Parts: sequence; structure tokens; C-alpha cells
Amino acid sequence: MVSTVGIRNKEHARKLAHSTGLGLALLVSGLVVGCGGGGGDSGTSVPAEQPQGDGQAIAPELTIGADSFYFAPGAANASASSLNKVAGGTALTAFWDPNDGNTALSPGMKIFFFGQAQGCTAGSQGPLDSFSDTRLADVSGLTGVPADAVGAELRWVPSANTSACDAASRAKRGASSAFLNASDANGAMALLTSSGIQSDGQASFFGPYSSSGQNGKGDNAYITGTFVNFRHAAWLADPLQPWLNGTKARLRSEQGLTTASVEGGRAMAQVKQQMMATFYNHKCRQDEATNPCQIQYLMDTAIMRTGVSNWSGESWFVNAKVWGDPVQGGIPIVSGPIYGNGVTTSDSERGLALWTSQGEASQHATFAAKTFDVTISLDQLVNVLRITTGRAVNKAPSAVSDAEIASLWGSAWNDPGAWALLSTDVAQEVYNPDSNFRAEIGGGFKSLFVGPQ
Repeated sequence: MVSTVGIRNKEHARKLAHSTGLGLALLVSGLVVGCGGGGGDSGTSVPAEQPQGDGQAIAPELTIGADSFYFAPGAANASASSLNKVAGGTALTAFWDPNDGNTALSPGMKIFFFGQAQGCTAGSQGPLDSFSDTRLADVSGLTGVPADAVGAELRWVPSANTSACDAASRAKRGASSAFLNASDANGAMALLTSSGIQSDGQASFFGPYSSSGQNGKGDNAYITGTFVNFRHAAWLADPLQPWLNGTKARLRSEQGLTTASVEGGRAMAQVKQQMMATFYNHKCRQDEATNPCQIQYLMDTAIMRTGVSNWSGESWFVNAKVWGDPVQGGIPIVSGPIYGNGVTTSDSERGLALWTSQGEASQHATFAAKTFDVTISLDQLVNVLRITTGRAVNKAPSAVSDAEIASLWGSAWNDPGAWALLSTDVAQEVYNPDSNFRAEIGGGFKSLFVGPQ
């Protein structure tokens, strides 16, 4: 089943050194049945993007077919109920610190805020609320997303109005926010992720995790995040299969960034915006292979860090990392930069190709509108399987056998039809150990596509 929305003809924290992502803090064991799709390649076309200014050939037009997901907010989304069936869902899910797998892991669109809620029970899940027109104007200015068609039900902010928070906190709202502008001319999702002292001189009740981190072991310490997530039923017989017919998987997003504050605190701060995709191999699960049977890609569309101006000299950034996320049950994460049109991002240990850009490079300053566009070939996907298997059996990736890969990833590890889209996101993260400093990032996205090319 093709998933489309608003088609118009035309992923001091322990993980920070790896430039890693926050991710959904829920394990894959909570998967539940939803609806999926797949099949042929024909469908609606979206015009090719304009040249990126580097003399390279432009990327091909998008074809929104049976194995594609495409989300582009527009006038059809003027009611929040219009979002209920996005990505094969039945209801929009919106929480801070979600912990209910029945909703967070079911198919559909999700708006999630991750962080620590002051005055609330640790590990609790909390609600989101709307916010005022005055605050809407502020968030619009900080994100650069117009607010000409934003009804009250299309605004989301963490709220302390829950029994998990003490009575004195119930009226509090967070600073991090999101909204959807339901306009055909200016349609977009706005995301603001903030930390530290706000304009009223107070810290928001909802901010970064403490030094104990998200799991009490220091992982994701001092990080807060805002995620717009689309989860798919990748375990069904006919899911979204971007590699099915010898194609490459394509991940593309039109984004902007208006606010990025990292300078002026007493400690190093970092902010970033990302596009993400997670792919799942159900045959691996059926074979009872010895890993989570999924791979999550976190690609930095924008990243800024205190004191860093020459990003080519930052060894931790210039190549991608393949690592296992303890917060997500050891799921292999592939995270790193996007380079300019035609340039491949490789892994930091062996130099194996992981993805190739056909759009803009990761940005290190604010920007108005750019298209980030990458492809992942089946060989590049298999490189991740070889890296993870090599670590498991203590061999170089080039030395692992097919049987060793199959023991970890199942008998269909190299079958292009066995890999399906499980989820895709646009997300922001702020890392800020200084509670007296306001580090924040504000931007948004006009579209998000994952499918074959």
C-alpha cells in the first residue's frame, strides 16, 4: 500500500562523541499488527529538484508508487483528524516520553518529545497540549515556518497536566513545540527544541535528561529531542519494500532551519536536525536470528557545536558510525553526515560505503530551504550487515562468511524483497549540560519521502 499525504503535482552524553541520535526509546518487541503495502513501481510523479549548484546532474523526480511513503502537509490537513490515517494508522499519537508500545509502536503518525519532566514521576508518559496564538507567533519566528493555517489542534507542546506530575506543576507547559501549517502554499511541519533558561527567566518544566540519562546509565544524558515519526507495518506480507525490484532506497526531505543557538554557555552544547529511516527484515525475525532484525539510519541535515567552525577537521564527524543503541535494545544505528551531490558517506573504521548524496550537504548554519536527498543501494545496506556481523564474530567485514551473516540476520539477509520500511522521521536534538544557558534549534520540513529509485 502506498502511503501518501498532501501530494501536489509538482535518528556530556556518552554517545555524543559518536554524533549519535536519540531515537525512539522503545524496543521492537512491542510490534503490533497494522496495515502495509507493496507491489509495483508506477504512481504519482513529483518534479525533479533543481540543480544544487555544484555542476552535478540533478536527482531524478520522485515517483510515488506502491512501495513509497510521502508526506507533504497541505490544506487537506486543516483538521488533526486528517492525520489519523497517515502511514496506515488509525489515530495520531502525541506524547512526551512515550512508554506505551501499543500506541508508540503501532502504525501511524507520531509526535514525540523526549527529555526530563521536572516535578513528574521518572519514566512516566505525559500528554501534549495546544498553545496560544501569541506563542504560535513566537514559534513561527523561531522555526521560520509560516503560521497562516494553524488551527489550535495542529499545535503541540509538552504539558504537565497529568497525575504523573505534582499538583504545583500541572499548569506548566514546555518550551519545545511543534505545529503543522495546513496550507497548500506554505505547508510544513515546524519543530522547536529548546533547553535552559527561557525568555521569562525560568527553565521549562520539560528539558534535557539529567546526567543519569534516558535509561539511568548515562545514555542520552543532557539531551532533549523533538520527533515527527511515521511508523509502518513492516512485518506484514506486503509492506513498503524500497529495494524490491533492484532499486535503491531513497530518503529525501525538504527542510529549513531558522534558529541554532550553541554559543555562550559554560559547557559545550550541540544542536542538530536529522532525517531518519529504519528498515526491518521480517524473515530475520521468523528465523529467530540473534539480533533485533532492523537497521536505523540517522543522517544529519544540520549540526552545530560550540566552538566548531571547520567541520572537515572534526574526525568524529567526517565519516559515519555504525553502533548499537543500548536505549533501543542494541539496534544497529548508522549515523553521520551527508555530503554534496554525488559524494558517498563511508563508515569510519573500514571506509565501507553507506549512502550516497544526490542533494545538499549537511549544514552548519541556519538556512532557508534545502533538499537533502540520499540513496542506499542494497550493497551499501549489506555493508552494514557485514560490519555488525564482523564485530559479533571478531572478524573484518570482508572476512565474514554468508553463513555468519545469516546466523545474525536470517536467511534472507541479502534478499531485496525482505527489507521493508519500518519508520521514518524528521527530528531535532539539543545537547546542553548548562541549565542556565538557552541552547535551542528551530526549523521544519515541507516534505519527507522514503521509497525506491
